[in-house]
Amino acid sequence: MTTNSIVSQLIVDKSKCESIGTHLPSFDRNQLKHGIVHLSVGNFHRSHLAYYMDVLASEHQQTEWGIVGIGVRSFDKPMSIVMNEQNGLYTLVTKGTDENDVNVRIIGSLINYIYAPDEPESALAVLVHPDTKIVSMTITESGYDLDMNNVDIQHDISNSDKLRTVFGFIVHALDARRRANRKPFTVMSCDNVQQNGEVTKKCILQFAKSLNNTELIEYIETQVTFPNAMVDRITPATTDADREYVRSHCGIADGWPVTTESFIQWVIEDSFCNGRPPLELLSTTPYNVLLTEHVEAYECMKMRLLNASHTSMCYIGHLMGYSYIHEIMLDKQIEIYIEQLMNIEITPTLPPVPGIDLDNYKRTLIERFSNPHIKDTALRVCMDGASKFPKFLVPTIVEQLKRGISPHFCALSVAAWIRYLSGFDEENKPIILQDALATELKLSELATQIKPGAKQILNINQIFGVLAEYQHFTEAVERVVHLLYEIGSKKTLQQWINEAPTKK
Repeated sequence: MTTNSIVSQLIVDKSKCESIGTHLPSFDRNQLKHGIVHLSVGNFHRSHLAYYMDVLASEHQQTEWGIVGIGVRSFDKPMSIVMNEQNGLYTLVTKGTDENDVNVRIIGSLINYIYAPDEPESALAVLVHPDTKIVSMTITESGYDLDMNNVDIQHDISNSDKLRTVFGFIVHALDARRRANRKPFTVMSCDNVQQNGEVTKKCILQFAKSLNNTELIEYIETQVTFPNAMVDRITPATTDADREYVRSHCGIADGWPVTTESFIQWVIEDSFCNGRPPLELLSTTPYNVLLTEHVEAYECMKMRLLNASHTSMCYIGHLMGYSYIHEIMLDKQIEIYIEQLMNIEITPTLPPVPGIDLDNYKRTLIERFSNPHIKDTALRVCMDGASKFPKFLVPTIVEQLKRGISPHFCALSVAAWIRYLSGFDEENKPIILQDALATELKLSELATQIKPGAKQILNINQIFGVLAEYQHFTEAVERVVHLLYEIGSKKTLQQWINEAPTKK
């Protein structure tokens, strides 16, 4: 089928689609090679990497970098059905802070989608195929907490077929390429993890060493590259309201559209072992791609300012009864809290970031968080807190404590999460905890013990490292937890702002 005929199947009202200026794929999808295979396709991937590759194909006639998506987990099944029904096409709706700043684009860079639990052989084959130059992934922060005793990991160690895990697929595919005397692919993490390339390499080697294959280990260590990267674009989960908007306003019948903000950024090490897309073509606004040898400062800035603030506001905001992030930011006390957290406690811990005005960056973050049009939920950001805190907030806390400063607002962030872990909000309604590590560590049971529970949670080295050794900080967290139960989140927030040792 031609690209036009496939696209036309999504369009139910051509006049609406044309009137809003919808961008359609201008390239022949039949000519796209699958230069990239992406493991665990979600909305962020479809608003970020897949969007970038679509721009390269449409605006720059690059045909080497089509994407094959692979769904690895059981909950990837619904998306796999929709993506296959739509031949990989989907609608990307970009909404700025101005209600008239809307851009609609049908993305054509995702040329195939394989649901690995049903087709493990096909998934492995596309990874081994010589056209595959890059294997990218979005497996969330918790996906890098590799448990070698996990039953699926153990299965993939013992079996090279019918694989079940991301790391099993990558390592066995690399081994197959090695045995076939093929170049390896670059392994590219697109997750919010500091030095995500190095962390991915560590996981890959840990899995590979369990196979007792010295030639494979040498192949990975000497020939495979793992570029570090900072990725950024706030992208909520798809809702029925998004589907209805795309149909009624855009004239497109899309079972899984993506709504996202207008801001996008990608800073990545120029370290690719088997070729890469011409990313330098995307270096200007609005694409904001930067190829560099020094990603760490950008990663640090983004995770400590954006991700830590995002996480912090959502726990206290949810406790205060807010559902959406833009609603949270309308609360003046929360805005003060987040600004104080960023300015007083996080910014002093950041290294210099080349080309970045931090004051302007922070102002932009507040504007992005306040965007009322993308309808991002607090619950989405509240997921996987036990995996997020060690990466987003704990480094700031540790650095401040080493300087002899007990970070006041960071204590509130940690305490709000512990209160959230109790499983009940302030109206005694249940909170559905979506956090695999917290469940494994039985944190909810500890959180309900209030003061002793807070101390025990802070003693969990896997999450908080050595923080429990700092008595002043531990006592501050315990006190905030007590206040949250005693007087509620709104009054606690107000009191904690009033008690701040310094204001800026």
